Amino acid sequence: MHDLRRLRVFQAVAERRSFSEAALALGYAQSVVSHHVAELEQEFGLTLVDRTRRPVGLTDAGERLREHAAVVLGQ
Repeated sequence: MHDLRRLRVFQAVAERRSFSEAALALGYAQSVVSHHVAELEQEFGLTLVDRTRRPVGLTDAGERLREHAAVVLGQ
């Protein structure tokens, strides 16, 4: 993972269960948040966020990444 911004954005989505709320919290446009998460999903070759639900949910892979992000970004 070359860009911690994407990990921070993913963490914000995971915590808030909303792309829009994450965007507001980070001061980004919602499309930027969506793009960062999509880039992470492409990088890992996995779906991290279940976009079919409201609030959005995390897949099993997304849940594991959320745990990892908490450790990495907490240091």
